[in-house]
Amino acid sequence: MSIDHISEIIIRVAKQEILPRFKNLSQEDIMAKSPGDMVSIADIETEKVLSKELNRLFPEALVAGEETIAHNPALLKAAISAAHSFLIDPVDGTNNFIKGDEKFALMLTELRHGEVVSAWIYLPVSDKIAIAEKNSGAFINGKRIKIISRGFNPKEMTGAAHINRFPEDLRATAKENLQSFKLNRPAFCAGYDYISLVEGRKDFSVYYRTLPWDHLPGSLIFMESGGYVRTLFDEKNYVVQDQDKGLLSAADKEQWQEIREIIFPNIY
Repeated sequence: MSIDHISEIIIRVAKQEILPRFKNLSQEDIMAKSPGDMVSIADIETEKVLSKELNRLFPEALVAGEETIAHNPALLKAAISAAHSFLIDPVDGTNNFIKGDEKFALMLTELRHGEVVSAWIYLPVSDKIAIAEKNSGAFINGKRIKIISRGFNPKEMTGAAHINRFPEDLRATAKENLQSFKLNRPAFCAGYDYISLVEGRKDFSVYYRTLPWDHLPGSLIFMESGGYVRTLFDEKNYVVQDQDKGLLSAADKEQWQEIREIIFPNIY
């Protein structure tokens, strides 16, 4: 089964289950998993339909999505240890989606024994799909993408630093030090921000919470584009087991280290 065939399925499911509901949700279509953490009928139905499609194509694989894992957390551990598995983020940026903001994405990660081998990020409104296979490069709508590292000039750099989930002391430090950069414009949708990074519209991203369905797809796509992604606190490769180690993405290692030193001096 080719990566492009899975892309076609992702696009079809999004056009069937997500786009018709965009700016067309009733109150009954929106629920709260926890305070501030919303889920919509689009999340639930997209995950259900895409899971069914993947199970049909790969009956031996374990398929799990964010909403299913929310009800059965053991599924994530099973997906990590499985010989072949898929992780679905049906609507990344649900709060944006509910508000009628186009910054949302459908994301999919393929794993073999817990290692990411393929990834997809689809932006339904702009009909833009980014894909990557490990060691095979990354593409947006069929065109290979390659990050061009520009000179390091914070006053000309735009970030996507999501600092709200950091511990209070680190959040205060980051808020002050981010003023060293031209702009900080997090999309509150990891998929949208990762595509902004590979397209050069943003220069770096910073996260504290690193749920695998949020960051495995973008990390692979960004790295296959030539970018540098490491855990914030110890500069290690990000893997599926990592959570709350922070994550920083930048064009190259040197810029990564410069950005971390500006935002979080002496964090390591």
